[in-house]
Amino acid sequence: MPQNIYTVLIGGKAGEGIKKSAQVIALLAVRHQNNVFQNDDYQSLIKGGHNFSVVSMSGEAMYNCYKSADLIVSFDKRSVEKHISEISERGLHFCDEADADIAGLVCLPLRKLVKEHYPEDGNMSMAPIAIFCAVLDISEDMMLNTIASEFKHNIPQNQAFAQKLYGIVRKMGLYCPYTLKQKRTIPQTLYTGNQLIALGAWAAGLDYYFGYPMTPASSILHYLAKKSDRMGVITIHAESELAAANMALGACFAGKRAAVGSSGGGFALMQEAFSMAGMVEAPLLFFLSSRPGPATGVSTYTAQEDLNFALHQGHGEFPRILASPDSFERAFSLATELMNLAWESQSPAILLTEKHLSECMTNVKIPLDSITESQVNLSADDKYLRYKITESGVSPLRFPGKDNCSEDDVIKWNTNEHVESGVRTDDAEAVKRMKEKRLRKLNTINELSQRYERVMVYGSGKPIVFAYGSTALELREAMKYIDFTLVVPIYLEPFPYEELQPYQDSEAIVVEHSIMPNFAKFLSSKMALKVKANILRYDGRQFSAEELVKAIREADNA
Repeated sequence: MPQNIYTVLIGGKAGEGIKKSAQVIALLAVRHQNNVFQNDDYQSLIKGGHNFSVVSMSGEAMYNCYKSADLIVSFDKRSVEKHISEISERGLHFCDEADADIAGLVCLPLRKLVKEHYPEDGNMSMAPIAIFCAVLDISEDMMLNTIASEFKHNIPQNQAFAQKLYGIVRKMGLYCPYTLKQKRTIPQTLYTGNQLIALGAWAAGLDYYFGYPMTPASSILHYLAKKSDRMGVITIHAESELAAANMALGACFAGKRAAVGSSGGGFALMQEAFSMAGMVEAPLLFFLSSRPGPATGVSTYTAQEDLNFALHQGHGEFPRILASPDSFERAFSLATELMNLAWESQSPAILLTEKHLSECMTNVKIPLDSITESQVNLSADDKYLRYKITESGVSPLRFPGKDNCSEDDVIKWNTNEHVESGVRTDDAEAVKRMKEKRLRKLNTINELSQRYERVMVYGSGKPIVFAYGSTALELREAMKYIDFTLVVPIYLEPFPYEELQPYQDSEAIVVEHSIMPNFAKFLSSKMALKVKANILRYDGRQFSAEELVKAIREADNA
């Protein structure tokens, strides 16, 4: 693999600050004009087990991490044994001197230094930062200033420990072929996919966010709660997923833009509320971040097993919007688009993503100034009818409160079938008319969504490869080494027939994180696509560029 990419791997036990070390290293790389991609591999444990974080950096755009590491820092013997085979030919593997019973390791008195510098609990997370700075020729002053700004407690001890270790490694005179200081201008802010989803919804006017923690959607709740005062978004940790979804519906009824998020297990509990949103025509935005299932599954890893679940969420028949971001930039813009589409069409919308995009981190610039909030179709009629039958299927809206409606208005959202006023009905003709009214929204949503990028095409070679969601990131990294055309539907419902017309009757390879394979079947059901081969991964881990290059070549030559 290429010489212009440098990868750092940090391994140890949960609770030792591995993720924070990786984030600080990513920050230092960005400040030296490198693009970065960070991935955290962790078990569902508070302490113990084995965790590791990877940061890959380059002057070029980064879409994924690499398995072969140029710098490994192992906190314990288990990490040494697990990652010894992942060191690159030019790589350096650092560990504590007590764990160095394998040839080729660089031994350091890590635990001894921790005991010397900390009177109580030590902070081993300083070690990878000091080693990285020493090996990559980052100044001692910059290292110390970064530690002071990124770690708010025990600053003198942290700096003294890092300074001592930095000096030891510098004296070793280790050679590093990678030039950290890039001569280019890059985006300087690091975001996870979930942070960008939250920011995108906020840019479209998000007023309320409701959630119950479930990995990998939890960090949307945490991020918005942390930024609540600054962003003006009221963030509520509900007692359950059912409560979160129903509270969000209540916020919509009051005229507030609301969103709710979960993973597959929590979203399963929201099915009734999702159906309610379809019946009351609530513009509620759902975030579904997938992990392997069924049930609790592999709770801290990635998958695309919830595609059919999202497409067919809820009981009964009603329009919904479903789309999946293919990049970090798209995570931001798509959250904005879906919030606007939900309100313009008065239909529930789902942003479907995966753990890989939700929790990985990269540097990206987001165009906050270009975002506008859509306008709501407020009724201008003298007599307000909540479910007025219209040609578009979209009825006018008014909300409780003297500034939003008159004293004579009856604002009634009914979960039973109803007539235009919202009053319940079982009359056959009335039921038929209302179902047909809602169905007309399908055309409306399709027309509205066409102002956005509904399909992305990368490259122009052979073969043709289809993917969706964060799998596109993995494939775009592979495109650095092999030529092919990558076709990525962003919108899945409404299905972008118009944009995909050029690929009708084409032969293609389909790549996804599913065993069934759901996306290939979905494409075949929607268009005359001939699936030449399925490239599947379903162990919870992302594809590496090396794996995809090999798999695509084999599939194309089969």
